Parts: sequence; C-alpha cells; structure tokens
Amino acid sequence: MKRFKNRKCIARGRLPPETDYTYYAFSRQEAAKHLLTGAVFAAMVSWLFYDSMVAWLFLMPFVVLFMKNKGNTACSRRRRKLETEFREVILSVSSNLQAGYSVENAFDEAYRDIVLLYGKESVMAKELRLIFRKLGNNEQLEAALANLAIRSGVQDIRDFAEIFQIAKRGGGDMRGIIANTADIISDKQEIRREIETVVSEKKLEQQIMRYIPFFIMFYISLTSKGYFESLYHNISGWLLMTGALAVYVAACLLSDKILDIEI
Repeated sequence: MKRFKNRKCIARGRLPPETDYTYYAFSRQEAAKHLLTGAVFAAMVSWLFYDSMVAWLFLMPFVVLFMKNKGNTACSRRRRKLETEFREVILSVSSNLQAGYSVENAFDEAYRDIVLLYGKESVMAKELRLIFRKLGNNEQLEAALANLAIRSGVQDIRDFAEIFQIAKRGGGDMRGIIANTADIISDKQEIRREIETVVSEKKLEQQIMRYIPFFIMFYISLTSKGYFESLYHNISGWLLMTGALAVYVAACLLSDKILDIEI
C-alpha cells in the first residue's frame, strides 16, 4: 500500500472508497470462522436438546442470525473505535486552533497527532487522508465532515459536523465553538468509559452464565446415561425442550438489552 509522508502527497488524486460504518462486511476468513462456530453450536444444541441430526438441519438457518449478530457486534466495535479516535482529533484541532492555526492547518496537525497515537492505518488517519484528498479536489471542509458524519452513524460526529457547518457559514467564533464541542464530546465519552468499567464485570458474568446450562446438560449426559432419554424422540419431549430453548434465548436477548447502555 502506498505510504504518505505529508499532506502534499495526499492532497490530490483519485478518492479511495468510502467506508460505511453502519454496515460491516465479513472477510472470507471471518465469514468461514463464524459459519463454522455457528454450525458447531447448532450441532451441540441439537445433540443436547434433541439427540437428533435432523434437528441440526432445522437449526442451521439460525446460523444466519448468529452471523448477523456477530456482524452487528463488529460494526458497533468499529464505530466505537471511530468515535474514540474522532474525539482525539477534535481535541487536537481545538488545541491547534487555540495555538493560532487556521482550521485547515489545525486538521493537518491533528492528522500527525492521530498517526502518533494510533498509527497510519487507524480509522481516523484514513478518514483524514480522505478529507485532505477532497480538499485537494476543491471540496469544502464542512462538506467532507458532513459526508463522514452521514457514513459514521455516530451522533457526536453528526452533531459536530452540523455545528461546524453553521459556524463556518455564519462566521461565528470557530475556536470557541470547536473547543466547547470538544469538551462536550470528551465528557460524554468519559462517562461512557466509566459505565463500561462498571458493567464489564457483569458482562463477564453474563458470558459465563450463558454456557453453564450446556455444561450442566453435558455433564449429566456423560455421567447419567439415559437421564434425558424420556425427552428425546417424542412430541411432548420435543415441545418441552423447544420451550426451554426459547426461554434460554429470550434470557440471553434480555441480558444483552439490559447491559447495552447508550450515552
């Protein structure tokens, strides 16, 4: 991949593809990994709950939902990373403006700072290079930021882009506005980090509790042969085990909802 040494090297040229942060596409390795994991989990459920390979075939379509959930998790993780790095960019831009830089040069210096903090292949480093290319193609900075805000799916970035656009067009106190916005974003993310620290232990407990029922059933199946035999290969047993599985899935979804705290 081409290496860029300074802004002059990236100011002009064909624009690279833009990332939509509201959507996550698996690589071939990731897709194969999640498909295999889902298939193995479906096989374990079909064995413990139904003792039937036919049940495994019926459960396989739910692997698609499993992969969708993994995709949403990866998408949220990438968006959170973008949000964290964007905060550092805005704080750097605010400091540079206070030091007397113009807005464009403040973003230029912020790019150097973000490269030092996260590297050239970080999310915001790539986005800043894209912004610089757009500026080299005579696109306005506020338009480039608005485009990032739309693609990001992050409320803080959308708010900043709107405030920046209004301030740039209205001729307001750009330094004060950006500094105030940077402080608000920083405070919100600090609160989010504190909440994540508090609930991290609960999330670990949640992950452990999710697998305990399977360990119990597996242990009983090995140590007490035929214990679940009355629940297999008959309609009443299938209905009972399906109901238990539905309750388990509902409990998992409810625990995810409880621990998903938005700021």
